[in-house]
Amino acid sequence: MKRLLFTLTLLAAICMTWAQGTPFLHNFSSKEYNAHNRNFDILADEKGFVFVANFEGLLYYDNAEWRIIHTPSITRITTLHRDNTGTIWAGGYNYVGYVSAKPNGELTLKNAIRKGSFQGVVEQIWDNGGHIFFKLEKGETFALNDGTIKTVANAHPQHNKAAPIDIGYNLSAMATETDGVAILYKGRPDYTISEANGLCSNAVNKLSYNGKGMLWGATNNGIFCIAVPSTYSHSTANEGLRGEVLSLLEQDNTADSTLYAGTTNGLFYKQGKRFLPVPGISHDSWQMASTPQGLLVATSNGLYRVVNKSNAQQLNSNNTMCVLNTYDGFYTGEPDGVYFNSNGGKRIKIADLERVTKIYIDEKDDFWIQNLYGIIWCKKSTESDFHQVLVDKDKTVPGMLVPTNKSVMAISANQTDPIPYPHFAYEDSEGRTWLTNTSGHELYCMKNGKRLTDLNQQLAAIGDYNVRDMFVVKNVLYMGGDFGLIIFNTRFRDPILEHKPKLHIRTVKLNGDSIIWGGYGVMPKHFSLASDERHLEFTFALDNTILIKKTLYRYRLNNHAWSAWDDEQEAKFPSIEPGRHRFEVQAKDAYGNISEPVAIDFDISFPFYIRWYMNVLYLFIVALLVYLLIRYRLKRLEKEKMRLESIVQERTAEVVKQKDEIEEKSKSLETALKELSNAQNELIRQEKMATVGKLTQGLIDRILNPLNYINNFSKLSQGLVKDIEANMEDDKDNMDEENYEDTMDVLDMLRGNLEKVSEHGANTTRTLKAMEEMLKDRTGGIVETDLCTILRQDEQMLRNYYADNIKKSNIAISFELPDKQIVIDANPDQLSKTFMSLLGNAVYAIEKKAQRQSYQAEILVKLESAANNAVLTFHDNGIGIEQTIIDKIFDPFFTTKTTGEAAGVGLYLSREIVQNYGGDISVVSVKDEYTEFTITLPSKEAETNE
Repeated sequence: MKRLLFTLTLLAAICMTWAQGTPFLHNFSSKEYNAHNRNFDILADEKGFVFVANFEGLLYYDNAEWRIIHTPSITRITTLHRDNTGTIWAGGYNYVGYVSAKPNGELTLKNAIRKGSFQGVVEQIWDNGGHIFFKLEKGETFALNDGTIKTVANAHPQHNKAAPIDIGYNLSAMATETDGVAILYKGRPDYTISEANGLCSNAVNKLSYNGKGMLWGATNNGIFCIAVPSTYSHSTANEGLRGEVLSLLEQDNTADSTLYAGTTNGLFYKQGKRFLPVPGISHDSWQMASTPQGLLVATSNGLYRVVNKSNAQQLNSNNTMCVLNTYDGFYTGEPDGVYFNSNGGKRIKIADLERVTKIYIDEKDDFWIQNLYGIIWCKKSTESDFHQVLVDKDKTVPGMLVPTNKSVMAISANQTDPIPYPHFAYEDSEGRTWLTNTSGHELYCMKNGKRLTDLNQQLAAIGDYNVRDMFVVKNVLYMGGDFGLIIFNTRFRDPILEHKPKLHIRTVKLNGDSIIWGGYGVMPKHFSLASDERHLEFTFALDNTILIKKTLYRYRLNNHAWSAWDDEQEAKFPSIEPGRHRFEVQAKDAYGNISEPVAIDFDISFPFYIRWYMNVLYLFIVALLVYLLIRYRLKRLEKEKMRLESIVQERTAEVVKQKDEIEEKSKSLETALKELSNAQNELIRQEKMATVGKLTQGLIDRILNPLNYINNFSKLSQGLVKDIEANMEDDKDNMDEENYEDTMDVLDMLRGNLEKVSEHGANTTRTLKAMEEMLKDRTGGIVETDLCTILRQDEQMLRNYYADNIKKSNIAISFELPDKQIVIDANPDQLSKTFMSLLGNAVYAIEKKAQRQSYQAEILVKLESAANNAVLTFHDNGIGIEQTIIDKIFDPFFTTKTTGEAAGVGLYLSREIVQNYGGDISVVSVKDEYTEFTITLPSKEAETNE
């Protein structure tokens, strides 16, 4: 009796799950399987192979790659049949054959009938009593026996080709010509899966169930597979649910229960398997609350009350980020604080706390609040005011409120125990708390402080989904996010889990085309290759398809480190060394199950030129070469002796010749003396220029000192003006009104004059400082400098110093640096100042443009090495530079900024610094589009960083 009750409960849960959403499905287009889009029949076997009758021939899929087998006459295949021995039969136009495996596991089609034995298209094949029968479209029926056929009458297949196929749990599936796939429960239609749900075609020709939770179908426009029956179903834009799901809630009424989903595109309600929009709500729907008066919806356009799905009443127009219902009213979190809205219509501000996103009241009536930035406040039931909850005893550390069946916990962003800091937390009606990790993934469940593990395996399948909100009702879990809506029945175990998946090496290819192992049958444990057969490719797959999450694989060769987990199903090894090798592969399915390693061994022969007898030959050749080298060296010494004697004679003649050359050089010395005199004059001129520089420096110092007094006394005088104004106000009653107003006007003019003096004094000081900077000596401090290191430091300085500017203008910063060092001779501090000057100009240009329009701002710095030169590019998409002034930007004291913003020597000094190191700087710009500075510096050879 208990078992029967459990079975009925399980079936009810299954039906409820299938009634909630659309099963996961995947379409294979003709481009993916590289054949015609029209498919007539399909068979899925227990080994993980899928055979498809295609217009071009017989397709088959091993869960790793699609392949096609053409008939001898290259005609279409129209029907498939698997007999009681497991043999796959294929029929088509003027053709009947069966699938056979070669010794290397590669599949091929074998003709079962001599060519020309019949004319027509095979409509159906079946077996009966160990004999094969087939029927043509025109009605003739034949029996096949040892390659010969004979016409038979009154022979009919045991199964109707168009009948529904059983998929277990009282479910069956039927292919339709115009409505897609019909799912039946106990023989009665339950729902359909069609093009409206994302199916590749409504014209479904044939279905096949692999017995492991995967339904395959052949259509006139591709191939599909559907995960049915399954723990999971979903709703997406195909079912009318548009935008990212932000909130979920089921509103219980006496008449019915309605599931609502708030998205970035508004509010939707579920009707059948589709979602319909609630009129009047089209903005971000952050949170919902169920009340007897209707559904409260907190949106970016205000708070709404929904009464009957189509009636949305706007209660206020403030951006409401959260709402909490209570017995006597409801609380709302709005931009300027938290409000209590009573059932009688009164509205009271209870807390002056901004951007509140979460409100909780625990069983002790303690009031908890969390805002958008992770700051938490609490007001105990015995207190009158809110106080900030310090997580980690630090006001700057953000936190997260986690509701439990006993209280509310404040979790620190640095916390790992007992609960790691979650991105999302939700408490269901059974007192279970559902949590994610910091990034919003890997959903898990806790109760009474303990982590529940009974759902770990099935929850692993949705570990990669970013959960924004969820809702649990009657053991059905609804999860929303950027993926739409996923429905999970916690009481139903996925049929895929009942069949432990097996991992297979599907193919081993040589040089990308020659197949060593084709994947069908018993895989060999070992194979041997010639010395020039060294480029191998392996493909591998599980024997079943899992749609909700990709299967991951890793592999290794010769017990080396495993590769990283990846969904790639191919491993390539070019130029494998001769010797004995072992290839191993492992799989991790969507539920976290890791398979046992599957291995295959192979040998690659050593080439003849490194065999033992060749080594003996090499030794003999080396000995012979040494002997010949000694003979050659003795002959060379003899010739060298004769050459030295000849050189002695030649040197004697050269001494005489050198005497004459000395006389000629004495004449050229006189010319050199004249040139030296000219150089001395040039040095005297340069010394005079240096003296002028020092004189200018002295003048700057002499000007700056009195200018500082002017600025200081200007500020002091402004203070005195304020004091006089204050005194005038105090003595206003004792003064003549006209004298008072005249005096106040004079003081206003005096204050304006002092402000101008202060402003122009500061500008003059800035200009003098710029002149002083121009006169500095920049020839010292030159060392070998790595440009990559300087740019990484400048990137960090940019992100730190301009952090507010970057955040305000949403600037995307990218530094593209090479892996190797690029070394130049330079002063690193001066180079860093040059780079930061260009980056600061880029931020300024972007901010100016961002004030006029909204766009994606970006700064790109790229370093490349070309022809012994280091090439640096500084690119921004700010306001750009007008072509009329682009030739003047490197001139001293030229600037497009105001006098108060800059002195105009930054680019001039940058060019001088770059040219001091033998480099150059250029600029290209388009007004209001971009600016790009290019710096070229001579570089040295540097070793690559390993």
